[in-house]
Amino acid sequence: MKKIIAIILTSFLMAGMAYAKDKVIEKEIVSITQNFDKNGNEYTRLLIKEDKQLNGVKYSIDTPVMAFGKIAGIEGLKTGKNLKAVVSEQEYRGNKSYILRAIIN
Repeated sequence: MKKIIAIILTSFLMAGMAYAKDKVIEKEIVSITQNFDKNGNEYTRLLIKEDKQLNGVKYSIDTPVMAFGKIAGIEGLKTGKNLKAVVSEQEYRGNKSYILRAIIN
């Protein structure tokens, strides 16, 4: 009986997971933060501005873009400039985020 309940719970959890898809974005950079994780690995967090609309109300949100390790061209990015890149889009509980795959010049 416990095995059956565990299988059912696992299947519900797996159904709720979203799978990533790659796409090209071109958005304005709001902020750039470079840091190291607890293991000493370098990462960069960019916030980009995205426009949204809900029930006729237009607004903008800051969406995180995470870059792990060394990605060619990341040191040339500046706040206020546009980011054109290949990213992997993810969504968790309705909030979108991206993982940076490559920067397009």
